[in-house]
Amino acid sequence: MFMSSEHDDSLSSNACPLDIAEKIGVMRSQEIATYKCRNYIDDNDQSCSIAPPPSHGPQDELDLPVDRDCRVKMCEWCYQVTDFCKFKRETVAISMSYLDRFLSTSRTRAQLALNNRKDYQLAAMTSLYIAIKLFEPMAMDTELLSAISHGCYTENDIVEMEQEILTALAWRVNGPTAHDFLSHIMSLLPVSTYKYDDSTAMTLLDYSRFQVEIAVCDYDLALQKHSTVALAAILNSAEGIDEKLLSRRARFDFFKCISDVTGLNPFSMEVNAVRQRLLDLFAQNSGYELQQVANHTPVYSMKSRSSDLSAPASPVSVRSFTRFS
Repeated sequence: MFMSSEHDDSLSSNACPLDIAEKIGVMRSQEIATYKCRNYIDDNDQSCSIAPPPSHGPQDELDLPVDRDCRVKMCEWCYQVTDFCKFKRETVAISMSYLDRFLSTSRTRAQLALNNRKDYQLAAMTSLYIAIKLFEPMAMDTELLSAISHGCYTENDIVEMEQEILTALAWRVNGPTAHDFLSHIMSLLPVSTYKYDDSTAMTLLDYSRFQVEIAVCDYDLALQKHSTVALAAILNSAEGIDEKLLSRRARFDFFKCISDVTGLNPFSMEVNAVRQRLLDLFAQNSGYELQQVANHTPVYSMKSRSSDLSAPASPVSVRSFTRFS
């Protein structure tokens, strides 16, 4: 189960709604243009007209194209590294964004990583290395990263891949994450909404943060707008809080404020589909369902629990194809 021990300033922000609106507006423009990634796994599957040869061993498995399970495993590995080093868990979200965007490019090295799992592992490790270097107070040197791989990759391999990734991204490494959207949206929550009871506010924040964290490992959610994921997480969390703690009027005032300030629509089909996926992932990762008890903003069932997204994959089941742990 993913748990975050990070302190969050979302509930103590003194930013005015106009400032928040401006920030979110810029972030939304970035997420649909500069920092958008394509469906590189499915696109790659469709472009492969020749089926890969049957696998006969670990090395053959590393020569296979990348699939969703590969991404889950490397994302989980990144979380393990950041937790061990006591880095921020949002650093993993940043690193996976680098990886997704890199693999969305047409660069030769990116296409090689899509079709060779050993190169993919190197790209994932290097993406985490870059994110740590840029956003953590203490960097991880290439010698340590090489040692973690048990010698699978040399320091030079990592340096070369770092240059490949940064060049492919045109050095655009400050894109918004769902964590960023969550922080700004939650800062719109007035203290009167939760009757000045910090425990209610922290429950809403913790449930939302948990969903945003598990969403990082899910490839299909990675293809969604980060603003949508953050908003869906907040709606699910609010529905999980009893009306005695968060009144109908208070939550609708909050949702109206979100809509008015950010332009996000809490009741769109896109948000509804992401809410469904997040609830599925919440149950898989926590072992229990996030009951939607308030029934003020219900999730509307479709033909399947994930009709607008591919079948969910559990981000905690890590059957290692990697040669290191």
